[in-house]
Amino acid sequence: MTDLLDRLHIDAGLDLLRADAGLTVYPNAEGFIPPSVTLPYVRVYATIERPPDADGNSLAGLSQRWLVRWYCHCVGVNEYSALAIQMRVRAALLDQQPTIAGRICGRIREDQALPPNRDETTGSAVFDAIVIYRLMTT
Repeated sequence: MTDLLDRLHIDAGLDLLRADAGLTVYPNAEGFIPPSVTLPYVRVYATIERPPDADGNSLAGLSQRWLVRWYCHCVGVNEYSALAIQMRVRAALLDQQPTIAGRICGRIREDQALPPNRDETTGSAVFDAIVIYRLMTT
């Protein structure tokens, strides 16, 4: 049986993004991405790490500090559109302190931002500006 704690960490950031009614966020609240998407949008991938040598881990060696990262692909029809989505993502995530039941949450911080990159793999050009945010919890 799972405790769903990973999902709560991932949804902490996704829920903040989805609260912006003007921002299309994938995956949706049910975890799906439609077969065809409308530009602009943000596609989010998330990872969770439990660093073995992190401050806050128990003396017994149990991993208590968790690090979640959201890799936000801000996609638009041109460079400015992708950057506009990147700014909306920043407004929704940066410096927020979400609540996760049973956990002490820090503030969401930005790890890295990359410039828009032209992508033509789907047959038509889109621009993808990637920004990575992180959250530490104990």
